[in-house]
Amino acid sequence: MSTVTHTQIAGWSSYLIGLIRRGPTPWTIASDIGRFCSAMTDHAPPDWAHPWPVACRWPLARLRDCSVPDAALREPVPTLLLPPQAGTHSCIVDHSPGRSQVGALRAGGLTRLFCLDWSPATAATDRCALDEHLAVVAAAVAHLGGRVHLIGDSQGGWLGTVFAALHPDAVETLTVAGSPIDFHADQPALSTLSQVPDAAATLVDLWYGTARAAGLQSTDPVGDIERALLLLGSLDDPEEMERLEAERRWFAWRQDIPAAFREWIIRHLFVGNELVAGAVRAEDRTVDLTAITCPVHLIAGERDLLAPPAQVTALGSHITTPAHAITTTIVDAGHIGLFIGRGALGEVWAPLAERLSAGE
Repeated sequence: MSTVTHTQIAGWSSYLIGLIRRGPTPWTIASDIGRFCSAMTDHAPPDWAHPWPVACRWPLARLRDCSVPDAALREPVPTLLLPPQAGTHSCIVDHSPGRSQVGALRAGGLTRLFCLDWSPATAATDRCALDEHLAVVAAAVAHLGGRVHLIGDSQGGWLGTVFAALHPDAVETLTVAGSPIDFHADQPALSTLSQVPDAAATLVDLWYGTARAAGLQSTDPVGDIERALLLLGSLDDPEEMERLEAERRWFAWRQDIPAAFREWIIRHLFVGNELVAGAVRAEDRTVDLTAITCPVHLIAGERDLLAPPAQVTALGSHITTPAHAITTTIVDAGHIGLFIGRGALGEVWAPLAERLSAGE
């Protein structure tokens, strides 16, 4: 039985049980229909669950201070979190109370915690590509004292990896979560595309642009259906309803990234797979992954269709970090569940924070 079918049965069952408990009157049903339609047509932008202050601003991003201000003890090296920069809002790392990667990291003991908040592309930033994004990371690291624990989620993971390879002295530890490093691992069709890079890059870019123009979530074809059914089943639970509405707003929100950055990603990573080939050029030099010698934490979702585990764990075979200083964790989660799932937050992110705060 498909996931959607399971969700459909669960959603309808939960709704009917709640309806019976509240009393199936015409007014109750009409009220439920109104509440459900309101939730499904809400176009409000997503937002951070907590009002983290902005420490620095650049055209491409802001640096949010998620630190614990009244902590008795502070770790000597701060942590910088890089959310995805892939057409979505950075607040996924602080999605909602109880579903916050930032909250889990703080609970695990990270008192000096900062997070980049990527801004939507504008006419002034549309030509910004890899070097400009690396410059933002470098400016944030400099603001934090010049050395950080670097955590990269999804696209933020390969960006952090590139930064660590270029600036190894600035990275105390590197954590890569749900991030494709070998873009062609477990994806034989993409290996074929690399044989005709120009045509493939044009085709992928056209597909991406068409999907965005049509308002389609090209990376989550069945997710909207599942979220709608979960909303239906939660009409009797205001707290869960609020969380699911926040999740839907995040998925529905489309935040453009600079065109030059998108085109670079498609051509050099998605099609060319140049990061593991040692062919990426940034800051006027070649990105050499063997320059990474710091402790590395690799975290992947077993059910992640966007970044299968093999694409993430491939980093371990391209760096110089000793084997004993590389940890690999495979989580029973999909791509987004890796960052907001209760299991991942409690079993992966809080313990990781404990290790980082203890200097391990």
